Amino acid sequence: MAETKEEKRLNPDELLEQIAKESQGKLTVFLGAAAGVGKTFTMLEAAHNKLKDGVDVVIGWIETHGRQETEQMVVGLPRIEPLMIDYRGKSLAEMNIDAILARKPELVLVDELAHTNIPGSRHVRRFQDVEEILYAGIDVYTTLNVQHIESLNDVVAQITGVIVRETVPDHMVEQADTVQLIDIPPQDLIKRLKEGKVYVPGQAEQALRKFFRPGNISALRELALRFTANRVDKDVNQYMRAHRIEGPWPAAGRVMVCVSGSPFSAQLIRAARRLAGGLHADCLAVHIEAAKRRFPMGDKERDRVARNMQLAEELGAKTLTVVGNELTQEILEVARAHNVTAIVIGKPRHSRLWELWHGSVVDKLIRQSGGINVYVIQGIEEPEQVSAIKAANPIASPEPWHHYAVGLIMTALITLASLLLKNRIELVNIVLLYQLPVTLSAYWWGRWPSYFTALCSVITFDFFFIAPTLNFAVDDIRYLWSFVTFLIVAFVIGGRTELLRHEALEARQREKSTRALYEFSREIAAVSDLQVIAAGMARQASETLDREVVILLPDNGGKLVLRGEHNLKTTGPANVLGQPLLDSAEAAVASWVYEHGQSAGRSTETLPGAKYLYIPLKAHETVVGVFGIQVIAKNVTPEQRRLMDAWIGLAAIAVERVKLAEQTREATRQPSCACIRSE
Repeated sequence: MAETKEEKRLNPDELLEQIAKESQGKLTVFLGAAAGVGKTFTMLEAAHNKLKDGVDVVIGWIETHGRQETEQMVVGLPRIEPLMIDYRGKSLAEMNIDAILARKPELVLVDELAHTNIPGSRHVRRFQDVEEILYAGIDVYTTLNVQHIESLNDVVAQITGVIVRETVPDHMVEQADTVQLIDIPPQDLIKRLKEGKVYVPGQAEQALRKFFRPGNISALRELALRFTANRVDKDVNQYMRAHRIEGPWPAAGRVMVCVSGSPFSAQLIRAARRLAGGLHADCLAVHIEAAKRRFPMGDKERDRVARNMQLAEELGAKTLTVVGNELTQEILEVARAHNVTAIVIGKPRHSRLWELWHGSVVDKLIRQSGGINVYVIQGIEEPEQVSAIKAANPIASPEPWHHYAVGLIMTALITLASLLLKNRIELVNIVLLYQLPVTLSAYWWGRWPSYFTALCSVITFDFFFIAPTLNFAVDDIRYLWSFVTFLIVAFVIGGRTELLRHEALEARQREKSTRALYEFSREIAAVSDLQVIAAGMARQASETLDREVVILLPDNGGKLVLRGEHNLKTTGPANVLGQPLLDSAEAAVASWVYEHGQSAGRSTETLPGAKYLYIPLKAHETVVGVFGIQVIAKNVTPEQRRLMDAWIGLAAIAVERVKLAEQTREATRQPSCACIRSE
């Protein structure tokens, strides 16, 4: 009985969410199954009713698409003039957020929530604009089609054969105060298309042939209806909890999805999100990073893992990265440690022969999962998505031709020595001598110089020592097997040596990072000077991450000033400690981060034109400063981002500790001063 009473109470997270939402604007989403169902018309109609009731309503952005009935509804509603942005020699219009915030109406209309903004805008996506408007306490009416909801993206692609590029995170719709479904029968929508009320005639004919087929429309309507029904069910549960109404409450659970660098992982994440939503459970996205790999993870695979983990976070999942050797065992250990009730994993795409040799992770997981349900999802290959925002392209390193040249020189020296000693040593000994440059090339430079040296060694050995000599013919067929064996040995040596070099490099990097964090935490343990803390963090973080770092803290007037900086290469005018950044654009981005408590700048979707990535220093949800790291030549890897989070956590706690100490000293000073004056 006690457990039932506990379940009826609002948990702390729900209470905090309610308190936070009370200070923000209210979001109303007009949701439709497809374009042309009347979302914008209905939104404008509701806005006119609000205007009649005395509500201050303005149009932030509207798309009439040339529809006369929609254009007529715009008449009579105040409108914020758009912001003109120069892009590729053209002046294009975009929603003016600053004008809306300055005008501060009670309600603003923002059409097409999934829209991607013109490069040069403050945010990459329009839903981020809406979040900022809501944060300012302004109510928003907006429109959205069901195919633009992120977790339904792959389902829509299966139904329609069209991959929707512009999507909105699920949490944006789920946190809306009202979701109003706008729906019309498929026959009426097709009729509107044929009459030219949705698209111009040429576009309408193409849309009818591809996207707006009756079956597609019916399937999209079903998706919209189910999504709205789930939303209503969630609202009812929240209402029953808030009013202590007796009812069957869903048991707490957690759905875990296994994330990798596979192009199918994004579909698994969406499937897990839908499953968690249906089970009223939390979602956990886990990436198991193999401690021992046959080949190091490439940049493309790392980027895909980072994008997949970011997608999981956008969908509201908690993310976790674990390093381990046995994949199945690590998955189950994480699942049991986090009270996971269901695991989502991709259906294997390896051949049966590969599974017989290496074993099947799915089979092992099902056999060893015990009471945990395992959902195996079939992944469908989709085109590689290019992120709209990314850091500057990596600078290509020059071709290390000298590695190959030295390998060739070593082979030539071995050949010369062997020719001089040809009558004194056996051919088998000469073969062993040729293994020496192969092994050294692998140890010094990696597998590709090793493979090149091995191939040169085989060719040279055949040319000078296998009869008939001085040509590439081979009389004895047994030597062909010797060549094959030599190349296989070289391949194994080169591959394993490359792996060992990579593991040693990662171990040195982890050791360097751990040592730097330890030294920084020890340095600031007894320090009460913000300048010393900021300077120490900038130096340690810059040397560890191999990037330029700035630390910005507010002065007495609340304005961000530079407190710590470490430049690997000093170029251009130097910033001055205690003063704002010289670059006014960078200073504006840092100020925005400090005010809003969100990351912005390069490699994010907010103000991505900046040179630095700016991350707020947060301590107990209070922003105490800003951490800036230069991101120009390379992307920030997930491991570096986790390391930055550790630096930021330490620095934020240290800064808050110093400020609390200063406030305490100030408070103890004031009474004594009052006593002196009274005397």
